[in-house]
Amino acid sequence: MAGRPKSFDMDVALEAFVDVFWTKGYQGTSIDDLQQVAGIKRGSFYAAFGCKDDVFATVLNKYWNEATELGLAHLKTEADPRRAVAQFIRHVGLFMSRNTPRGCLLLTSSGSPESETGQTSPLVRERMNVLEDRIFHTLHRQNGIPDKKRARELAAFALSCLLGLNALARNGQDSDRILAAADHAANAVENSGQQPAN
Repeated sequence: MAGRPKSFDMDVALEAFVDVFWTKGYQGTSIDDLQQVAGIKRGSFYAAFGCKDDVFATVLNKYWNEATELGLAHLKTEADPRRAVAQFIRHVGLFMSRNTPRGCLLLTSSGSPESETGQTSPLVRERMNVLEDRIFHTLHRQNGIPDKKRARELAAFALSCLLGLNALARNGQDSDRILAAADHAANAVENSGQQPAN
């Protein structure tokens, strides 16, 4: 791009942008913050990356591909659908315990409006829908929950657990407490198909 310093490294800049948005959130991040970590002047910044929304979209896609998809791979590790979702929840709990107080960029963004209208960005909503759908399809697959409504309800419950774990991490809760909460949530999902004792 015109005006870009020879020493400019796009990959290094994107990693820095992820860190800034993840730490400060969308609303707490300014163009000055992004420009500073990129180490380029404002004109060069806009030429290379566009506006703040453009940068956030790039960051969120990068985060999804490198972090979220890694976690979602746990949905395929178990033959039993409920156990697969339980393992995913435990993975998220471990992730949160290692990322306090930042939590998860996607989950935090879903609860942080990105405009004065109080609306979450379409990209965040889309990613959250995909996240819930992946959980749902895991639960509703062969040998899973045949009732679509029930599978949807359990997927929504699992998603609410993930949001709760993120809140614990963002509040700086102790790692052991986060892991324990994740384990309880995972057990609830895994045992959801058992009949109550008379």
